[in-house]
Amino acid sequence: MKRNNISNMRAKRLSQEKRRAHLLSCALHIFAQRGLGGARHAEIAKEAHVSVPTVFFYFPTRPDLVNAVLDEVTHFYLAMTEQLLQADAPLLQILRDLAATYAQSVDTHPDHARVVLDWSTAIREDVWPRYLELQQRVVGMLTEAIAHGQDQGTLAANVNAEDVALLLVGTASLIIQMKFAGQPAERVDRFLHTLVQVALAGAAE
Repeated sequence: MKRNNISNMRAKRLSQEKRRAHLLSCALHIFAQRGLGGARHAEIAKEAHVSVPTVFFYFPTRPDLVNAVLDEVTHFYLAMTEQLLQADAPLLQILRDLAATYAQSVDTHPDHARVVLDWSTAIREDVWPRYLELQQRVVGMLTEAIAHGQDQGTLAANVNAEDVALLLVGTASLIIQMKFAGQPAERVDRFLHTLVQVALAGAAE
């Protein structure tokens, strides 16, 4: 019986890959609550129910921990944007869906939303350049899609593709704030519709 219990305990141990993923999930949650400048290894360990040395094993320094969380947030928003831009639909509808999906992600992935909102105002040399890089990558993806729509004649040529992309991305923080402030869904939806319409003023329907 004793051997079976030991065997069962060992069978439940996580692989290093799964353990790291679990710790990263806990770290994301703590950073969402405490901010990029506040979370520490000990808090991650408490959240994950592991020893502090275990967290240090996977993330030896605090910069390692911060960068891992920012990597996760970066991947989340880039993947979401890329997937929606590849949809087989008119670009105007794709941009509306992108804005709506971004708003919905505040409900489905609130920790990612809290971290990216904090990150967007963390004008410090240790994290700010990485945020600007994320922003520029998303702007670049949107600019390319909008310019392609103009080439195809589905969007009017009298708007600057990069300016539109900057407007859409720049309003992302406001969308997050509206969601966390508890604005009614219909209010948020109306704002998103207006945002796309104003950004693409003159676009062909």
